[in-house]
Amino acid sequence: MNQMRTQALASKSGRKIIGRILPGTDLIGGIEKICQDNHLVYGTIVAAIGSLSKGEFVYALPDKSAKMGVKYSDPTTVEGPLELLACQGTIGLSVEGDLSIHLHGLMSGPDMKVYGCHFLENANPVLITVEILIHEHEGVSMVREQDIETGFPLFKFYEALK
Repeated sequence: MNQMRTQALASKSGRKIIGRILPGTDLIGGIEKICQDNHLVYGTIVAAIGSLSKGEFVYALPDKSAKMGVKYSDPTTVEGPLELLACQGTIGLSVEGDLSIHLHGLMSGPDMKVYGCHFLENANPVLITVEILIHEHEGVSMVREQDIETGFPLFKFYEALK
């Protein structure tokens, strides 16, 4: 029988931030600005939809030499216009204390091909708008750190210091 392993904590529900990222703004940079303007450190990007001028992302590839048998691809760029069909993510801190956003999404281009991806920073400019809903978490710390077991930077969850 497989061992069931998890790492989870109950958080308190904080504020719900709803907003827009305006044309020409980088997708992740815009999310960071919303977080900074609203003093939000820990949260979940529940939904984001809109359009992008272009998309730059990575995705999982098999790699037998990697710890988990998978690695990220080299960056892929898709020219727009692109529809941002769905986008979710995690907001927390890096081990250095900087805001860290882990963002995945689905987007499609004029050919109706759908891309599922891990978005990269400073590479996904908003075309018309991106509407976003963020739920804040209280009572926990969410820190993205290098995971020894997997070899990937992953969020770890801790009880917040009082």
